[in-house]
Amino acid sequence: FGRVEEAAPRREKFQLRPLAEEVGDGLGLSPTTRVVIVIGIEHDLLIDADRDQLYRVLSNLARNSLQAIEAQRAEGPGTISIAARRHMNTTLIRLTDTGPGVPERARAHLFQAFQGSVRKGGTGLGLTIARELVVAHGGELRLAEGTGSGAVFEIEIPDRGPTQ
Repeated sequence: FGRVEEAAPRREKFQLRPLAEEVGDGLGLSPTTRVVIVIGIEHDLLIDADRDQLYRVLSNLARNSLQAIEAQRAEGPGTISIAARRHMNTTLIRLTDTGPGVPERARAHLFQAFQGSVRKGGTGLGLTIARELVVAHGGELRLAEGTGSGAVFEIEIPDRGPTQ
């Protein structure tokens, strides 16, 4: 890590909901599995982003959520939700889960490689790379909430300016 540079985003406008559904499919999640995925994105919501890079971002976050929920060993179902809305020239995405949340000790270094991992044996690279991909879009990835009953990550992706 640190020696490989990600390609600049190849941005285009596309519907966000099908991408979020692909993330769930890629992790084997559905409305009938023990950990369910709930997509709260309007069918016509468009985002201006690199589709492949955004898939990686959402997939990393959802995979972390799935691992956290499964590690609880709870009998009941778990939920991962991906919601989005537009605000002015920005797409706001919220990924929430019903996992145990992010431990306080992990919060200070959450997006730093080899320091932010919550899972035993994890490197923390997934969150680091996810943040770098979002920042390359001129956006922001942050932990909005993460104590108690789950984690909430927020992603802001601004549209390209008129000259881009």
